[in-house]
Amino acid sequence: MLHGTPDLDRDPVAKQSSILDQVPIIDISELLLDSAAPAARPAVDSIAGACSSWGFFQITNHGIPEELIGGVWRQTRTFFALPIETKLEVLRTRDNPWGFYHNELTKNQRDKKQVFDFTREGHDPIYGKGNRWPQRPRGFQPVLQEYFDACTKLSLQLLEAFCIGLDLPARFMHADFASNHTGFLRLNYYPVHDPIEGAAEEYQAEADLGVHHHTDAGALTVLIQDETGGLQVHRDGYWHDIPPVPGAIVINTGDMMQVWSNDVYHAPVHRVLAMDARDRYSLPFFFNPAADAQVSPLPTVVDERNPSRYQPIEWGEFRGKRSDGDYADYGAEVQISQFRK
Repeated sequence: MLHGTPDLDRDPVAKQSSILDQVPIIDISELLLDSAAPAARPAVDSIAGACSSWGFFQITNHGIPEELIGGVWRQTRTFFALPIETKLEVLRTRDNPWGFYHNELTKNQRDKKQVFDFTREGHDPIYGKGNRWPQRPRGFQPVLQEYFDACTKLSLQLLEAFCIGLDLPARFMHADFASNHTGFLRLNYYPVHDPIEGAAEEYQAEADLGVHHHTDAGALTVLIQDETGGLQVHRDGYWHDIPPVPGAIVINTGDMMQVWSNDVYHAPVHRVLAMDARDRYSLPFFFNPAADAQVSPLPTVVDERNPSRYQPIEWGEFRGKRSDGDYADYGAEVQISQFRK
């Protein structure tokens, strides 16, 4: 039990024979051309169905060049292979969440991983801090910024599908994202050996999972995972693998999208297993709204039979509290359940 709630990480793992049939792989080539066109409707309907059930789906023909993805993988592996002293030069703090970290908590438990986070250039509107870039490896910053921009473009196109699936105009939510989003890109490294095992007493001793169970806080997540596997989603009392599919990108909905949709879309609980045989890397891009966005159920999902289920959430405040819980044990993480009516 953690803070009076069941520890879902203790639930069993399901047999995996049918997971690919249930978590769809969706070709979004027509969606990228024109999300409102009839030819894009099958992709839109598949996305809406996946968001309403598993909260996960995978996409192909996503428009991000393979060469760019390959460059990001090379930079990621090179960065995490640097000496720890070099990585600690850009160590994040409670005040500035951008940079390297190796003591992150999820549900107040330490994760067995290292991360590097960055956001849009300039002083971000939630923390008032700028990115912390390492001096090495060479070319690190420009490659990652190019990939960040590609993920932003893709996320805006997926957002259009999300809106159409809720009977809204495609660009209905662009004002909260297009020029002022607070999304960020994370480089994840899950080593076989705990990188801080036996270190100073300030670290929690146990890191039994790569990432403990959680939902993502923002609107949607764009994830590329390597071939190792380890990502799992929780449903009906079991954990289900989300296996790597060559050339595909994993998408999942977040807390704010669940609130906007008034629970029509589902923010899935997921986790990453601890690595015991080979290291794992992944690249999640968290697409988050503007700092001053007021998040509440959208007009097409609220009526007399389906009243609003949430009080308005100020995204900047919500995000700040969530990152506090990631950085150290400052109490239970903020959850959208606290805003239910």
